Amino acid sequence: MSEFERKNTTDHHKPTNIEREKVGRISGIVSKTVLLICVLAGLTACSPAVYHVNLKFEPTGQILKPEKSGPDFPVTVAMFNDIRKVDDTLVLGRVTTLNGDRIPILPRYKKATEAVTTCVREYLFNSGYNVSKDMPGWDLKEETIGKDRGRILIGGNIDELEIVCEKSFPAKTYQAKIKLTFVFANVPDKRIFYRSSVENSNSLQDVSFSEELLEKQINAVLSDALGSMFNDPKMKKIIEEGAQGKK
Repeated sequence: MSEFERKNTTDHHKPTNIEREKVGRISGIVSKTVLLICVLAGLTACSPAVYHVNLKFEPTGQILKPEKSGPDFPVTVAMFNDIRKVDDTLVLGRVTTLNGDRIPILPRYKKATEAVTTCVREYLFNSGYNVSKDMPGWDLKEETIGKDRGRILIGGNIDELEIVCEKSFPAKTYQAKIKLTFVFANVPDKRIFYRSSVENSNSLQDVSFSEELLEKQINAVLSDALGSMFNDPKMKKIIEEGAQGKK
C-alpha cells in the first residue's frame, strides 16, 4: 500500500466549531417544534361531549344556630321554580375550547330545581329548624298554599344559575353567578309575609382545567347566596314573627 493510500485510510474528518453550532441549532429547533406540537395536541385533543358537576351545599362560613334546639314550628321548603332565560334548563353552563367548541355542563345527580331546594332544606336543618321531608310544588301564590305544609312554607325562583369556563392559553377563566328569589308564607293564614332575593358571583383564573374546579365555583356561589339569605339574626326574627300568624 502506498503512502497516499495509507494516509487516506487512517485520516478522519473532524467537525469544526461552526458545524457543531449549526447542528446544535437545528437540534434545538427540532426539539422546540416537537414540544410545541405535543402541547397543541394536548390542548386540542378530543374533548368530552359533556361535563358534569354535582350541585351541593358546601358551608364556607359559620352557620347561625338558633337558640336552644331551634324553632318548634315545622318548616316546609317547596320545590324552587326554574325561570332562567335559557334554551334548556338542564344546562348549567358551557366550556369554550380553543377551537371554539361550546361543551355543555350538566348536573351530575340532581336538576337545578331539586338541587337548590335540597340545599335550602339542608341549610335550614343545619341551622336548627324543624324541616319537613316534603318538597311540594308551589307557584308562589297565596291561594295555592296547601294546608298540610306545616307552619311556614318557603318557596322561590331560580332567576340565574350558571358556570362558564373559557379554555384560553395558558390560563383558563371560570365564572359563576346565581340569583335566587325567596318567598315566605304563613300556612294556616295562607299569607305571604316576606319576599327577598339574593345574588352572588365569582371568577377564577387557573392554568389547569377540571370538572372539580367547575363544581367548586358554582357550589361556592350557591352556598354563599344561602349564607347571605339565612345567616342573619334579622332573618331568624322575620321567620319567627311570620309564624305567629295574624294579630
